[in-house]
Amino acid sequence: MPPRKKTRGKKRPVAKKTGNQHLKVGLALLFLLVFLIGALVFLAQLRSRLIPPPAKVLPVAENVILEAMRVEIESALLRSGASLEGLETIVEAGQTRFVVLADFPTAPLLANLDRRLQQISADIRLEIRQQQGEVAIHRGETLPFLLQFALPPPLEPAGEKPRLAIIIDDLGRDVETARTLAVMDLELTFSILPGTENASRVATLAHRYQREVLVHIPMEPLSYPATNPGRDALLVGMSSEEIHRRFHGFLERVPYAVGGNNHMGSRFTENRPGMAAVLQVMKGEGLFFVDSRTSPHSVAYDEARRAGLPAAGRDVFLDNVQDVEAIVVEIRRLVRLAKAQGTAVGICHPHPETLEALRREAGMFRREGVELVPASRLLVR
Repeated sequence: MPPRKKTRGKKRPVAKKTGNQHLKVGLALLFLLVFLIGALVFLAQLRSRLIPPPAKVLPVAENVILEAMRVEIESALLRSGASLEGLETIVEAGQTRFVVLADFPTAPLLANLDRRLQQISADIRLEIRQQQGEVAIHRGETLPFLLQFALPPPLEPAGEKPRLAIIIDDLGRDVETARTLAVMDLELTFSILPGTENASRVATLAHRYQREVLVHIPMEPLSYPATNPGRDALLVGMSSEEIHRRFHGFLERVPYAVGGNNHMGSRFTENRPGMAAVLQVMKGEGLFFVDSRTSPHSVAYDEARRAGLPAAGRDVFLDNVQDVEAIVVEIRRLVRLAKAQGTAVGICHPHPETLEALRREAGMFRREGVELVPASRLLVR
């Protein structure tokens, strides 16, 4: 077989072809990258046009100051006689305007509000515009709060329907129990122990649900020191200055309070000098007093009337026996008293049995033609 003839063929241009492919891939990647960058720029511009810039956020310290001012203002308005229903809050362009259905506040009350606001920040000042029925509250060059007063509607004639108040004592420990009471379809009055861990939270919750707030004032019982009335309790023999100092501390821990009633205090409420000192500071703060009558020899109600404070006294303890049926019996006794006297005040505590009894009897007040009202509606003035 003859040998094959070697032929010299041309080499295939492999390297050149591979180079062309790399170039094409590079150009495609570059095009894709340019497209992505353009798309991102377009989306960013579109977003800036469609979505407004975020609102200016105040520094934390400024927010804290404004919130503290608001709490003091609302508390003062309630103490001046404004009802929760007659207090409208309107927020516009960074200013909070309170429209209040109440008489224009007295000079002592405004002076006290000014003093308390000055403790928050020295650059706060009140501008009183009595002719216009307004109080402007400035902070530096700004006007964050404006109070506008209008005459309240005429009161309903008294005596048409029996009225009663139910005060829930010893609140401030458990927020969820307070919430359960707040959502009940009952006009309950919240009395909050200032030494409890959740006193401020419970007071704020009650205010948001339009429930009246009292300070449950810890006072010395006959069994002291075996029985502890609580943190910073008022004791017989304390100076007036110390009583005033402690009471102002109570108000710091229980915002929105419009009055107070005694916690324990079977010894303290028998002591005229001690009660006179308490009532003096309460009068200066525009508060009223409810005597829980933990002692048959209490002079607290008489001293309150002598000092010129609006006052009331407890008629029935509803849950001395912590049994649902027994509490229902006492609630109905309170209703009978209200019908006989025209008004009545009951006091109870946040026991599970008490909550169940109140739930069970919630519709009974309406059926019996008795109106359940905040404690402030039953005061002797």
